[in-house]
Amino acid sequence: MLANKAFVPKSSLGIKPIPSRGKGGVVTTYMWIKEKQIDDGAEGLWRIHDNIYDLTKFVNKHPGGSDWLVLTKGTDITEAFEVHHLTELPNEVLKKYFVKNAVTERNSPFTFEENGFYRTLKKKIQPVLKNGSKRSYTKSKFFTDFLLVLSFLFSIFAVKFWNFGLGVFGGVFLGMVTVAAHNYFHMKDNFRMYYFQFSLLQVREWRISHALSHHLYTNTITDLEISMFEPLLQYLPVDKKPLQKVLSLILAPIMWITFFHKPAIERLIDFPHQYRQMKLTDLVGLLLPICMYIFGKENLLSVIIMWNFVLICGGTYMGFVGLNAGHHHPDVFHDGDMPRGKRFDWGLGQLDALLDRKEITGSHFLVLTNFGDHALHHFFPTLDHGQLQQLYPIFKKVLNQFNVDLRMVSQIEAIKGSFQQLLRVKPNPNPTDLFKYSNNK
Repeated sequence: MLANKAFVPKSSLGIKPIPSRGKGGVVTTYMWIKEKQIDDGAEGLWRIHDNIYDLTKFVNKHPGGSDWLVLTKGTDITEAFEVHHLTELPNEVLKKYFVKNAVTERNSPFTFEENGFYRTLKKKIQPVLKNGSKRSYTKSKFFTDFLLVLSFLFSIFAVKFWNFGLGVFGGVFLGMVTVAAHNYFHMKDNFRMYYFQFSLLQVREWRISHALSHHLYTNTITDLEISMFEPLLQYLPVDKKPLQKVLSLILAPIMWITFFHKPAIERLIDFPHQYRQMKLTDLVGLLLPICMYIFGKENLLSVIIMWNFVLICGGTYMGFVGLNAGHHHPDVFHDGDMPRGKRFDWGLGQLDALLDRKEITGSHFLVLTNFGDHALHHFFPTLDHGQLQQLYPIFKKVLNQFNVDLRMVSQIEAIKGSFQQLLRVKPNPNPTDLFKYSNNK
C-alpha cells in the first residue's frame, strides 16, 4: 500500500495515525497491526473497552478460528469484539481472562453505550436471528458455488478456444465469486472463504485491511482501504493540486484494472518480510491456471496470458464495484470533515460513512455480488448476506427511534459521487446530514 511522503493527514476524530503513513514506502497489513499496537494501550495483550485481557489460552478455543486473535494480539479489539459477537455469551467468557484495567484512553472516538443506537439495534434483532428463515444460507452457498464453477469453466474454455470474449465472462464471474466469497471470510473459518484467493487476493490480509480496518474505522485515517491507493488516489478532503485532480480521474479506472494484480505484486516485493506468515492455503489461487493448463490443452505461455487477462477482467469488476459501493461521496463522512462529536456511537458513525444503493437492495444475488445491504453488512458482518434482508423492519424502527435514517442513492449517483470525492478538497463544516437522500426527509 503506497504511502505519500508529503501527505500526513490529521484526523478530525482525534485518532492517532499509523506511524509509517506519510513516510513513503509500503504500509502493509502486517505493519498496520504492528504499529497499531503502539497507540492502543493493550500492553501486549488484548484490550476491550478499558480492560486488558490475556486470551492466550483461549486462542485455539476461539469459535471463529485462531487467526482473529493471533492477528490482533497487542491491540484494542473493542470494535471487533462488539461487532463480531451478537449475544451476551462472549462477555461471560471474557470474565475468566481479565487481567487489569487499561491505563490509557482508547485511540478511538467510538462508543457502545447500552442504550445507544448500535447496541439497541443489536438487541432488537435477536428474535429475528433466532426465528428467521435459514434458507438464505443455502441460497448464498448455491450462488457462490455456481459462480465459482462458471468462472473455472469460462476460463478453461477461453484458453481452449483462445477466445478473449469467453475470457471476459470468466473474469466477470471470478470478480463476482470474489465479492461473494468476501461474505465468508467475515465468518468463522470455513472452506468457502478460500474462494476469495482464486483472485490472488489473500484472506488473511483482507481480514486485516477489510474486516479489522475498513469495517471498524470506516473512512478514517485508520482505514487501510483509504490509504491503500495513496498517493495516486486521495479520498480524504485534503489539498490536491489541479494536475493531481485530473490524474486521479484517469487513474481510478486503472486501479480497477490492477485490483487483483497490485496486492499480489506488493506481496512478492515484501516476501522477505512476509514469508513466515505464509500458509499452504495461500497457493489456492494457482488452482485456476493449473486447471486451465490441464483442461485447456494449450501451451504454458497461452495459459499465463489468458489467466492474466481473466484476472484483469475480474479485478476490474471488483474494483469498479468496490470503489463505487457508496463509501466515497461528497455527502459521506471522510476523516477531516466535521464529526458528530468528540465521542459518539459507532453505529451512527457507520451511517455517516456510507450510502446504500437502491438498485441492489432487495435482490439476494445482487447483494451477494455487489457489496449490497451495505449498512447492515457493516453492522453485522458475520451474518450471511442473504439474512440481512430479514432485518430491515427492525432496522427501520430503530432508525426512527433515534431520529436518523439510512441514505439511499442510485448506483449512478454512487459512481458519480466517488469521482466527485476524489476532487473534493474542502472538509464538510457540518456533521453528516442523515436525512439527505433518505425516504423520510
